[in-house]
Amino acid sequence: MLDYKAVIFDLDGTLLDSLWVWKKVDLKFFKEIGINMPVDYEKTISSMTLLETAKYTKNICALDFTEEEIINKWKNLAYDEYKKRVKLTSGAYEYLTYLKNNNIKLGIATACEKELYEICLKNNNIYDFFDVIVDTTMVSRNKSFPDIYKLCSDKLNISPKDIIVFEDILEALNGVKEAGMRAYFVYNKKYALQNTIDYVVKICDEYITDFRELIE
Repeated sequence: MLDYKAVIFDLDGTLLDSLWVWKKVDLKFFKEIGINMPVDYEKTISSMTLLETAKYTKNICALDFTEEEIINKWKNLAYDEYKKRVKLTSGAYEYLTYLKNNNIKLGIATACEKELYEICLKNNNIYDFFDVIVDTTMVSRNKSFPDIYKLCSDKLNISPKDIIVFEDILEALNGVKEAGMRAYFVYNKKYALQNTIDYVVKICDEYITDFRELIE
């Protein structure tokens, strides 16, 4: 018998194999504006909301664009990839089906933009699996804080102690734990630039490399 009543998923890098898209977007964006990507840029923005990332990029690169214009450029670069080519991570569909069959409520807590995640979830035939989808535009702080997880918990009407959350960013694990939920780290060695297993083990309750590890 499962010892939790709901599961909340991050999207990019956790449920969706989409981090390659943002690497591609970053390269195209900086090439387009004629500026070299700042050192440690990807690591610095990893837990930021899209708006925070746009503000940071505008300031560090001294851009004349507004934050909204920067975000729209990124979304335009990413849209076709999310619509046609972004797929689920290994074992994700099987695990989602397993959870649905066991009457576990499902939520999403993401920094991804609605225009991108909706088309992608529908293209992968899992949009209707979820009871609740919340994103960082609905809260005032990024995922290193508990706000988005608490909002998702409230909308699911499930106590935080009965929820597990899957994340792939170390900073987000702190937000999950502060929200009073169990934190499961999805480890992907291809993208884990700053992640170390030793540090993850100290923070999270479990870590996995494939969702099928959790199917009994």
